[in-house]
Amino acid sequence: MNKTVFCLMMGLVGTVYAQSVGIYQVFDMAGQSEHQILTKEESAKLATELKEEAKVFPAIMATAKKEWEANKDNKMPFPAAKIKLRTAKKIGTDFPSKEAAMKKLTQLEDRIAEKIAEDAKEKTSGKKKQKADPEEVAKETLKNTLINNAISDVNGRMVAKLGREVPVFGFMSSSSEKKEEKKDAPKDVKKDAPKDGEKKDAEKKPAH
Repeated sequence: MNKTVFCLMMGLVGTVYAQSVGIYQVFDMAGQSEHQILTKEESAKLATELKEEAKVFPAIMATAKKEWEANKDNKMPFPAAKIKLRTAKKIGTDFPSKEAAMKKLTQLEDRIAEKIAEDAKEKTSGKKKQKADPEEVAKETLKNTLINNAISDVNGRMVAKLGREVPVFGFMSSSSEKKEEKKDAPKDVKKDAPKDGEKKDAEKKPAH
């Protein structure tokens, strides 16, 4: 009897362990991020993908830069600093279920949204709105477009080299294939604000 009970208990422990999940902040090639809830198997798969991408990234960047500079239509230097390797970091410890992780993630993203709103309010407080200079707006728009084109180009080269999608959150990749939303991970409530030179209203593409 004791042996049977012990086996049952070990089986329950194994089940709980297998279902444990973690919250990860995943950054795309534009430096924007979203939170994802991943199982141990999913996080291990992501880690493998990131290592694969890191191996081919330098050569792809070098080729993309060379071709960019050879194209006289590009009115700015190759924006290498704006193109980043995908990375991921785990937030906190594991959770026994996706429901528990989702509850924690909701709290986390609510705090992030509140902080962003507070920072925006402080930034605009006491400042008068000034009419935008059309010429400056046009220059900034062109700059943002070229940066997104460069990111999209490198992303497309990564996709072709690896034979799989390299997810992006803030713009359309050069791959024509639409990506399906990942069923096991929640949609991010608040993505990071675009970096300098990135379009705030860039066209969105759903993540895996």
